[in-house]
Amino acid sequence: MSDTIPRLDSVLAGRYRLEREIGSGGMATVYVADDLKHGRKVAVKVLREELTASLAAERFLREIEIAAQLLHPHILTLIDSGQDEGLLYYVMPFVEGESLRHKLDRSGEFPLQEGLRLLREVADALAYAHQRGIVHRDIKPENVLLLGRHALVADFGVAKAVNAAADIPSLTSTGVALGTPLYMAPEQVVAEPGVDHRADIYAFGILAYELFAGAPPFSGSTAQFVMAAHLTRAAQPLSKLRSSISPGLEHLVMRCLEKRAADRWQSADELLGRLETVTSYTAAQYEGAKPTVPVDGTFRLTEAVIRKLNRATLDPRIIGESIHYLDNQVDSDVLVCFIHGTGLDQSYMERHLQLVPYRALAPTLYGFELETPRRIPLALDDHVRIVREFLRDAIDRLRPAVTIVVGCSSGGDFGFILLGPDDAESPLHVDGFLSLGCNLSLETCFATRLFERLTGEDSREIVRDLQSLSAAADTLGEWLNIHEYLVRSFRKFRRDIAPVRRYASDIVRPFKAEGENVFAEWYRATSARVQCLRCVFEESDPNMKALRDIRLRNLDDGILGEHFREDSIVTEPAIDHFDLMQPERVLRYLDNMLATIRTT
Repeated sequence: MSDTIPRLDSVLAGRYRLEREIGSGGMATVYVADDLKHGRKVAVKVLREELTASLAAERFLREIEIAAQLLHPHILTLIDSGQDEGLLYYVMPFVEGESLRHKLDRSGEFPLQEGLRLLREVADALAYAHQRGIVHRDIKPENVLLLGRHALVADFGVAKAVNAAADIPSLTSTGVALGTPLYMAPEQVVAEPGVDHRADIYAFGILAYELFAGAPPFSGSTAQFVMAAHLTRAAQPLSKLRSSISPGLEHLVMRCLEKRAADRWQSADELLGRLETVTSYTAAQYEGAKPTVPVDGTFRLTEAVIRKLNRATLDPRIIGESIHYLDNQVDSDVLVCFIHGTGLDQSYMERHLQLVPYRALAPTLYGFELETPRRIPLALDDHVRIVREFLRDAIDRLRPAVTIVVGCSSGGDFGFILLGPDDAESPLHVDGFLSLGCNLSLETCFATRLFERLTGEDSREIVRDLQSLSAAADTLGEWLNIHEYLVRSFRKFRRDIAPVRRYASDIVRPFKAEGENVFAEWYRATSARVQCLRCVFEESDPNMKALRDIRLRNLDDGILGEHFREDSIVTEPAIDHFDLMQPERVLRYLDNMLATIRTT
């Protein structure tokens, strides 16, 4: 390598005059030089000679030429490249500043607002390049340069150019890695063919994690140890390392770090949109303003609403009363309405409303409130009519571009009925329905059947029923989830259980009747009315048995109808029923559904 500088001087003569070496890395050595024609400083990167020997030079330079077309305020443009005397090089403007790596090493973790500002600029650069089919493949702090308060992403397209031009066996023998182990996506680690832009999303997540935690999520004494961690270890949640990290920011970063590319943000544009929301939330915290928190609202049961109910069973005491709901008051063109499960209320959805970046409402079914002077039982159909009018009123007031209903557990059953036959004169417009753990058969109605049987007259009998339910748990986590659910419900209703017993009886009744498969009937009706339908289930024995029968019958007889999509029924392994409703998991489902709605 001692003769590299004289040879490079010869190659660059008349165009650039070398000044000094300023850095050296795994793939290249960097020199600062004078651009003789334009009177400016430039950075000349010369690939290591053993790497150059493993590349098809013309292919490399063609890829560099493509990357040089990128013109963006946060991308450091490639302005020249060439080959001569066994040297491959490319030229960029010289940035009088420091790299993000230097600043991290000097100062450690970033203040939240500064970190978010830099991440938005990096994400904006990624979105621009990805739209033009160019993937970076080596996003890391060393390749993010700081010019004043702004970020410039360097070496765009270089790693791809090396990969495209490489003789892989020869390259491997030189010890040159295509990527940086600390920031490599799992698919890069195992050298999957067709690595795409989502590898950049993963590396962005590592970079973001390091900005806010002061260190990357995975480290080790060898590159092999770190790469194995990308494949097998889960990153520790950011909030465990820094308590000021908001749930929204933590979700954004941790979703970037999903092992499977299909579970990450699917585009830098989507990621950038979420960053905008998180940045607004963080700015409110920074400025001392209280971030938006769910507030309690009421929806009055006016005569117009009451006229929708079944007159034969109507208790006139409910005229003029109200149902309660939570409203997160987020400024968004997306409206999400959460429907709780048997025996629960709006408080069960509070964490969800805090996390989602969309306008979100969570009504409590009439008689299911935490505190109320009286609990009057209503038929399920009347509960549905009230919530339908509540949602219709919200859509009229808020004018969302997209409306999604989320039904949790038996709230999934409720959602299917809600989106079924409607008033012909004023149909309810909903774009998407996300059903989380709805019932498929009588066997899956395990908790609802318990409420159906309760009389409230003999507390010992109630205790025996509760014990039988908890005994069905297969894991400690499931046992704890069941007990938390039962305690929440029974502390509220105590012996005044008529409303929940009536509701549970109506939920269970269709599954006791002979005739058509209930879920198939729901699915056909709803899939014809909404743009996107997704039904998610845990892989329990009762669910898998019921789904197997439904899928086989659909294969033979098409019982799910003409709008059936294979990706609309999803099963989740290694979780229990209550895990389906975890706020972070629900947000991921919502994000995926919204992306589908926006692009179809």
